[in-house]
Amino acid sequence: MVDIAAFFRHYGWTCEEVDPGVWHSSFTVETVGDPQAIYDLYALAADDWVQVAISPLYAAAYTAMPQRLLSFLLHTNQDLRLARLALDADGDVNLLIDVPAQHINAELFGQVLELLAYYASELGPQLRGI
Repeated sequence: MVDIAAFFRHYGWTCEEVDPGVWHSSFTVETVGDPQAIYDLYALAADDWVQVAISPLYAAAYTAMPQRLLSFLLHTNQDLRLARLALDADGDVNLLIDVPAQHINAELFGQVLELLAYYASELGPQLRGI
């Protein structure tokens, strides 16, 4: 099994195992509209894949799904590279990246973290503006 905790430690991130094979951490990004946005990050090592996710990227603040949110998600997913946006059962927007377990190493894990942080800084403020 992939040692997710070792990858976090390699980059100086703290993490905790919240379920078997599921690790949690958090990070802050600075954006113009939100100077201290904090995001929860989860990494799941299961079978042949490692999934790393920001959950939630945007917490549901509506009773009915706005059409403009669905449109934004569909259009944005087409432009994302290596990542995807998804809605969970609560209606929250999550940002996910899946990596084959056989290819993951500390360097690739770091690139995944950088990409998620970049997309969070770009997409988080846009989602909050919807």
